[in-house]
Amino acid sequence: MELNNRIFTVFSDEADRTVIDEIHIGLGYTMVTLRDGRSGICATLCDPTRVYSVNTDPNDYEGRSALQLLRHIHGQSQHMSRVMAIALVNALNQPFANSLPEVPSDWHGDLGLNQGASIAMIGHFPPVAERFEEKGFTLKVLDLGERIGDGNSFYPWALEKADALVITAASIVHNELEEILGKFKGKRIPIVLTGPTTILHPDVYEGLPITHLAGSVVIDRKDMMKAVRNGRGSLDVHHQAKKVYLNLG
Repeated sequence: MELNNRIFTVFSDEADRTVIDEIHIGLGYTMVTLRDGRSGICATLCDPTRVYSVNTDPNDYEGRSALQLLRHIHGQSQHMSRVMAIALVNALNQPFANSLPEVPSDWHGDLGLNQGASIAMIGHFPPVAERFEEKGFTLKVLDLGERIGDGNSFYPWALEKADALVITAASIVHNELEEILGKFKGKRIPIVLTGPTTILHPDVYEGLPITHLAGSVVIDRKDMMKAVRNGRGSLDVHHQAKKVYLNLG
């Protein structure tokens, strides 16, 4: 997929001169730390239908060049290899992400939405969904993993009625982002990619109709590592991260 190629191109040079320190895989999030102190996370997204999942990637990346792990951004069969690769990308990108402004308190103002606007959300991300509902927006969610919504009714509604589209960054992990965006081809509305997994770099999305990025950057490495190894979810992880925002224009 083109998005995977772009991610690799944007970060390959930096990965080639960087060494991985540690990898921590938790129930909620996976964290990669680098020898120079940078760190990043990605949602682990284990299969909820299984009692447990194991990392079937046979490689040991700790103490090795980050480029070895980054190559798995192209992989589709090894789920955890891809999760670790995205956490690595967010670690490599930490200084740039940390320079971004914090998420504005009223998203609807920046998105140009009026009260009562309709928002389509793909991937249920409760903190964002609750914020939109509190603002009085009509929100319709599709999340097949959580058994929320039905694609046969969601997409026709979204194409006709939605004033904005919000996509969680789990779509990057599952290699679904480009397919989703293809369904909205020709519909000119604000499109937000959101969640702690979001890769916060504009060059990654060149040529795609995404207009805004909203994600998280690790600010407390030690406490984030504790949250990850304790299997914490988004609400707890956010205490160790800064929520940042990028308008792609």
